Amino acid sequence: MIEIDGRRLELGDILAVAAGRHKVTLAPSAVERMTASQRSARATAQARPVYGRSTGVGANRSVTLNQADTEVDTHGLNLLRSHAVDAGRALDRETVRAMLIIRLSQLAAGASGINPAVADAVSEMLNADTLPEVREFGGIGTADLPALAGTALTLLGERPTMDGKKVPVPLETWATEDALPFISSSALTIAQAVLAHQRLATLLENLTTVSALTFAAMSGNSEAFAPEVAKAAESDALADVATTLQGLVSGHGKPARIQDPYSLRMLPHALGAVVEELDALKLVLERLVVAGHENPMVFGSVEDGSNGVAHHGLFQMSTLARRIDGLQLALGAACTNTLGRISRLCDPAYTGLHRFLAVDDSGQSGVMMLEYVAAAAVGHIRANAQPVSLQTVVLSLGAEEDASFASVSTSRLDSTVRALATVVGVELLCASRALRLQGRTPGEFASPRFRKAFDAGLSLPADVQDRDLRPDVDAASHLAILPEFGR
Repeated sequence: MIEIDGRRLELGDILAVAAGRHKVTLAPSAVERMTASQRSARATAQARPVYGRSTGVGANRSVTLNQADTEVDTHGLNLLRSHAVDAGRALDRETVRAMLIIRLSQLAAGASGINPAVADAVSEMLNADTLPEVREFGGIGTADLPALAGTALTLLGERPTMDGKKVPVPLETWATEDALPFISSSALTIAQAVLAHQRLATLLENLTTVSALTFAAMSGNSEAFAPEVAKAAESDALADVATTLQGLVSGHGKPARIQDPYSLRMLPHALGAVVEELDALKLVLERLVVAGHENPMVFGSVEDGSNGVAHHGLFQMSTLARRIDGLQLALGAACTNTLGRISRLCDPAYTGLHRFLAVDDSGQSGVMMLEYVAAAAVGHIRANAQPVSLQTVVLSLGAEEDASFASVSTSRLDSTVRALATVVGVELLCASRALRLQGRTPGEFASPRFRKAFDAGLSLPADVQDRDLRPDVDAASHLAILPEFGR
């Protein structure tokens, strides 16, 4: 059971809940905080105009709701219904669960002024796995309005769950004061970023280990990872990767060259850059999953008279978009490095084996086409590295004249994760075949992590006759995403 307190939420816990391994519960302190925030919001709205509570939204922000009008309380329902439109493919359960736990955590931060009963309903929806159907198109990086409005309609029983059913106990109504506070969040965009980040962290660990397998198969020169080199590195991440690689390839044998090709020699640079960007993205995500970025932000206490609201622009995920852009660029460069190693593994000059790691030199193609497969995946990753944070748009009669398009960034990052798994799988397949053909064994190497990866590689089919390699690629790509593989 994961307790949601609105103060701290581990990214790994989000991944566990998203995978359906844990349920959630709201901490009593979170309920108290939300209750106090609700009192603060109500008191403030009686003293001054508050966006979305006493006014319309977007270009309708200048429209004042008549609080004496008996129809005012239907405004919230109308807002949810009008904002619930999305389109495209339906997202998977894992992503939707991650969205719900993040939104729950943000509400628990106590800056929305929302009724705690709404948070309870989200918690019940998540634990019962009666999830809303959320589609891919709707958000532009300024709050995931359609996804969360659709979630609200599902909680009300107006829209079916992704299984085509209704929530067991639908909410009877949705007050106007709780409508905008619920949907004013980028929980879906953040959820996609968290899931991609956690998977990339695993892939990067495994890519580091696989690159060490290739290094051994090509008899690389580990002087590039020497402590003296690490000390002179321009970043701690680069130095740490160099130290890790030095340990992984310990005892690999005599180097074949004074100086290796860049695909080996520049490993600390390529992988270190990804580590840096992953760490930077992690810091942003750890703050976002517990941040009360609702617009307006509710603060202070009714009891001491400090209650108030602040209308702001923190909901625009521009920092998140830039961080993802930086990570994509680092991954694109690292994959170029990886593709170079795969190419060298096909070359007898670097392995001492037959070309394309074939059984003989009678014209068999061996792993020739795996280089094409990896190149196709790398091309996809490079295309995803085109900066998204430079995009913009003007909407709502000019009232909203910019957007971060962070939602596009996170969608691309998920696509990159899937492509990278293929790239890492292809390198694992080629490196393992090369080491096997060279007669190397795991026991020759000092690093337990290296030996474990080598054993995993040896679990792949040993037949080197020309044949259909699709099953091999599938198996290797599956190994590449396993957390246990590179540890």
